[in-house]
Amino acid sequence: MENYLYHPSWDVYSFGIPPVSIDIMTSVKGLNFDECFKSSVLFKDDDLTIRTININHLLAAKRASSPQRFA
Repeated sequence: MENYLYHPSWDVYSFGIPPVSIDIMTSVKGLNFDECFKSSVLFKDDDLTIRTININHLLAAKRASSPQRFA
C-alpha cells in the first residue's frame, strides 16, 4: 500500500475550505517529530481529543520558516 501523504516536494496537505479547514504537515522546518510528540498537548472536547504542538515548538517553527520576521 502506498503512503498517500508522501510526495517528494509537498509537505502540507489541506482539507476543507477556510475558515473551516485543517492542514496536515508531514514535516516542519526546525523541528524534530519525537521531541514535539513528547511535549505535545492534548485538548479534549466532549468525546474528541486533539493532540497539538506546544507553544515553544510552534514559535520555533515560525522562526525557522520566517527568520526575517523574528529578527
